[in-house]
Amino acid sequence: MAHPKFEIPADPHGKARYASAKRHAEAAKQAGKSSEEIHAIFKKVMSFNPATDLDKIPKDEAHKKYRSALLHAQKAKEAGKSTAEIHEIFGKVLKSTGSGHCKAEK
Repeated sequence: MAHPKFEIPADPHGKARYASAKRHAEAAKQAGKSSEEIHAIFKKVMSFNPATDLDKIPKDEAHKKYRSALLHAQKAKEAGKSTAEIHEIFGKVLKSTGSGHCKAEK
């Protein structure tokens, strides 16, 4: 049976989600998950909406930085930051290149 063709999103966020879904699917494969489980994981990552699904991110060590980066990005958006500033904050937190001090109101 041929693998179903998946249309790769053209927008930057969609491309990042696709890359993440592929990484998650590969990790699931390495963990010995079934094809059905792997496809479910891929679909779950692809349908993720960072604006509304923050609580759906696992609270384990593997997702800690991503969860923190999204939380900081949401706070930046709420504070009226530009898209470029939000992306910069997200990247700094995700890559741990920031000062380590959050300027957002708690």
